Amino acid sequence: MKRSPYDEQLAGFDEFVGRVEARLRVALVATYGAYDGRAATVDALSWAWEHWAQVQAMDNPVGYLFRVGQSATRRYVVRPIPFDRYEPTVDELLGMSPELAEAIKCLPVQQRTVVMLVHAFGWSQRDVAATLEINPSTVKAHLDRALTRLTDDLELRHAR
Repeated sequence: MKRSPYDEQLAGFDEFVGRVEARLRVALVATYGAYDGRAATVDALSWAWEHWAQVQAMDNPVGYLFRVGQSATRRYVVRPIPFDRYEPTVDELLGMSPELAEAIKCLPVQQRTVVMLVHAFGWSQRDVAATLEINPSTVKAHLDRALTRLTDDLELRHAR
């Protein structure tokens, strides 16, 4: 049986989603929290389907779709970013101590995103840079600042 162009397009898109969905979802959830991050992932992949020919021609479709997901979050009800409304358990934060989890909540969004993607999810700095569409040196700077801030914050908590 001969496949229609629609079937071929659908098969290509299904394969693409299988390759990129988890990576995209992890990045958006790390940035916007579980609820908004998942919703942004759905919005980004919906956009990808509607613009599939354009997405196929991209050098970094995951990075572009991350930006689409970011834009989608602007339409959502304004909520504090992610840890303020969603209190993950220590187990959900990959075995982090409660003090570290509290310190991570206080980091700026970009620093928190980079720390979570690199240290909690094991992404390389290069992968984070590609997904967030920022320079690898910017990822390193965010990571260095975040780790310095976390170290200082945790030392102050233990000094009390």
